[in-house]
Amino acid sequence: MEEIRRLNGTTMAVLQNKELMELLLPTLRADFALVETYTYYHEAPLGCGISVFGGLQDDLVNYDDLEAWNAQTQQNFKVRIFSGDHFFVHSNRHQLLWAMSQDLIRILEMLSMANFADL
Repeated sequence: MEEIRRLNGTTMAVLQNKELMELLLPTLRADFALVETYTYYHEAPLGCGISVFGGLQDDLVNYDDLEAWNAQTQQNFKVRIFSGDHFFVHSNRHQLLWAMSQDLIRILEMLSMANFADL
């Protein structure tokens, strides 16, 4: 529970709701166990682009951690940083969705141009 509080991604109303926390804790424990036991194995880079998003005040993931994802693709790669901590998605929902939509539009345009070239 202390780690969940420290991460600042769960509201106090949820943390103080005993019944809800009893439902959520098994899933949260499984998530923490997955992160703690994950081992990375090198594989060939993906053939698709990767967009990475992070929080400027994130104490868990820094810019170099985000930039490291570049090694996982042979295509376009982009890092975007938003104000906020590890859960920047809560305070930057609209900006994040806009950035994601721009990336998806670019992909659709590229696919459209590739299909047109095949005609």
